[in-house]
Amino acid sequence: VNWIEVGSGAEINTGVAAGSMDLGFGIGSSPTAAGISQGIPYEVVAMMDNIGPAEEMTVRKSANIKTPADFKGKKVATPFGSASHFRLLGFLKTNGLTQSDVTVLDMRPDAMVAAWTRGDIDAGYVWSPAKSKLLAAGGEVFETYKKLEAAGYVIADLIVARTPIATGNPAIITAMIKAYGRSLEMYRSKPDEASAIVGKQAGVSAEVAKADMAEYDFVPLKTQLTPTWLGAPGTQGKFASVLKGTADFLVEQKSIRKAPDETAFAKAINTSYLAKAVE
Repeated sequence: VNWIEVGSGAEINTGVAAGSMDLGFGIGSSPTAAGISQGIPYEVVAMMDNIGPAEEMTVRKSANIKTPADFKGKKVATPFGSASHFRLLGFLKTNGLTQSDVTVLDMRPDAMVAAWTRGDIDAGYVWSPAKSKLLAAGGEVFETYKKLEAAGYVIADLIVARTPIATGNPAIITAMIKAYGRSLEMYRSKPDEASAIVGKQAGVSAEVAKADMAEYDFVPLKTQLTPTWLGAPGTQGKFASVLKGTADFLVEQKSIRKAPDETAFAKAINTSYLAKAVE
């Protein structure tokens, strides 16, 4: 396996579209909705987690940002095309703010940490380990996720596979999902050991990694096959409508040109490999 680390789900879209990536692990629901809308040849084969508070707004304490109105005139960074970008746009819309009120900057997570260190930005909407590094360097959480989830801005991390590869190599896709399932079971049964591995890879301590992972709702493989999530093979789960709603919002924000109807998103979810992985 040639493992390629990327900065955001938007880069997975670019890689799959170019034929240089076959599987995408941890791609956010927002770039996935955009990818399906734009005809990128991949399908959702499983999910990883309901993101919840794991991707959240971090503000500089010295910026004295206490209410949504305090963001006016501030510089906020996020990786464009990511689920965090989707949430940030939702935060602005639901609070009557526009991108003329707030300067929204497109930055990869590592660039965001560097900009924060230089004092170039006032806030960042991103995931860990970047989020943890912002918090450790004079940041604090400005909670947005509860109100945004209630308003329909649900985000999740998914696993996608390039359709020609998945169709021609179903056993490989099933094996990869099984491998992910084993790692998830290890995290549940040996959280300290798993946190040490993740922390080393992410460049943070095991304690920080453990706290970061605790913010995610990791969905067991069997649970993903229920109607609440992706649904069993041949059935439509609720997540197809989440992707459709996300795509419609991206059209409204002019991030993508158009969104197909909900059936296109349901068709792009293929849980046949997932079902075999849990047999």
